Amino acid sequence: MATKLELEEYLYRRAIDIIESADTDDDKEKLLFLEVWIPLADLYKDKLIPPSSGENA
Repeated sequence: MATKLELEEYLYRRAIDIIESADTDDDKEKLLFLEVWIPLADLYKDKLIPPSSGENA
C-alpha cells in the first residue's frame, strides 16, 4: 500500500497532467476537482476536520 506522501505525489502529478492536457478549461476544472482536490482532501481529512470531543453542543 502506498504511503500518504506517495499518494499525494501521485495526485500532484495527475494535476500537472490535467493542466497540461488539451482539454477545455471547463473540463480541466472538473477533472481537477474530481480526480485531484477531492481525493487530496480525503487523504488529509484528519487534518481538515477536528476530531470530535465527544460532547454535544
